[in-house]
Amino acid sequence: MLVIVCPGADTARMRALVLCLTVVVVLAGSAWGVERRARVTNERALSAVATELANRQVHVRCQSFWKALLDVGGNLGDVPFPDGRAADYTHVTRGMCKQLARFRHGSTHRELACLAAFDWRGYDGSDPAASGCSRRANDMTNALMTLAHESMHLRGWADEAAAQCYGLQELAFTIERLGGSPAEGRAVVAYMLSLQRYLPGEYQSGDCRPGGPLDLHPETPEFPTEAVPGPLPAGFVGPQL
Repeated sequence: MLVIVCPGADTARMRALVLCLTVVVVLAGSAWGVERRARVTNERALSAVATELANRQVHVRCQSFWKALLDVGGNLGDVPFPDGRAADYTHVTRGMCKQLARFRHGSTHRELACLAAFDWRGYDGSDPAASGCSRRANDMTNALMTLAHESMHLRGWADEAAAQCYGLQELAFTIERLGGSPAEGRAVVAYMLSLQRYLPGEYQSGDCRPGGPLDLHPETPEFPTEAVPGPLPAGFVGPQL
């Protein structure tokens, strides 16, 4: 950690104080510039994936450091619907964007490695080993799910349950597009599906089931991840697009 000590006004000349303050401003500006460049680079990569998922040009806007300090809300992501229509951008919190950046840049993802070791279908938090794995994987899996979920909003579904169900079905595809493996995609989806029942009611739907009205591929037995994950059909869009 860099520590800068400015001479006190009673012992230093004024120009020394000005020089010290200038150094502080320059260093702060440099740090801000580095942070902004990293954020913009990440936004471009995430926007490319969201564009593919939304089937139109959209943008991911990552929360800045200063906005994160003032954020008292609980949403991990948000898509505005002005005049009842989906905007062409989504806001994603700084924490979620940092997790997505780590995922993109990592050749391996240690936080997710344990997910494949458990059968998450009956997960209720009573298994200490599974709970430990859940805690390690939680932030990154939430970030991946957030991107898939918000991309479904961008595709025209304002309804949270529909966006969540379609996002779950596109989560493995999202993970592969970000550089993850098919095995990671399957493991993350199985884990996130097990948590679905703990979400608020507005994110749940009885139609989100194999062969149900929200099943994108009712003709296949796989749900929510197809044997070969892929994007939604080009003409399949939500009512708010």
